[in-house]
Amino acid sequence: MRKEDNVLCDIPVTVTQATLGAELEIPMVDGTKEKFKIPEGTQTGTKFRIKQKGFSSINRNYRGDFIFTIVVQTPKRLSKEQRELFEKLAKTMNEQPPVKRKGIFG
Repeated sequence: MRKEDNVLCDIPVTVTQATLGAELEIPMVDGTKEKFKIPEGTQTGTKFRIKQKGFSSINRNYRGDFIFTIVVQTPKRLSKEQRELFEKLAKTMNEQPPVKRKGIFG
């Protein structure tokens, strides 16, 4: 998507990339690829900016930014081994379901 001279897009990452951090190769509008390191613990919805990698302005010597939003993709199917590993991980993290908070009136 384009907003003025900026490029806006979603970049999908795996659960392990988001959790451990990763170096991504992101395709730019000019056909090149930029390496960008996301930090460990990156959450879905986190936005990052690569300056001056958007569209060139027509009337001035300026280039927009490339702004991307991380979308963590949860696997839909796991092998038996992968499922066991996720279950072991969950036990080590003492995971509880998220608490749904209710407003004052219920």
